[in-house]
Amino acid sequence: ITPWNVPIQMVLKPLIDALAAGNVVVIKMSERSLASTQLFTQLLTSGEYIDQNAIRVINGAVSESTELLKQRFDVIMYTGGGSVGKIVAKAAAKHLTPLLLELGGKNPAFV
Repeated sequence: ITPWNVPIQMVLKPLIDALAAGNVVVIKMSERSLASTQLFTQLLTSGEYIDQNAIRVINGAVSESTELLKQRFDVIMYTGGGSVGKIVAKAAAKHLTPLLLELGGKNPAFV
C-alpha cells in the first residue's frame, strides 16, 4: 500500500525485489496520486513489461483497501500515517502476516 507523496520510489524498489525473488505482487496505489497510479496501472498490467500473472495493481480508496486487507498475504508493506497503520496491523494480525510499517513524519532519519 503506497503513499501519495513518493509513489514511484515506494513502489519500484519493493516491486523489483519481490519479483526478482520469484514472488507475485499486489500493489495498492494511493488514490491521491492519480497520474502515477494511471501510469503504473498501464505499464504494469499491459503484459508488455511484466508477466500479467506476476502482478496486480489495485486502484481505489478506502473500500478497496479494506477488501484487500481481508485477503491472506505472505507479507504486507505499508507506508503512511499511524492511524491507518493500526488498521493495517490489525488486519495483518488476523492471519499472522509479517508486516513492514513505515509510519508518519516528513523527515524520517536515524539519529
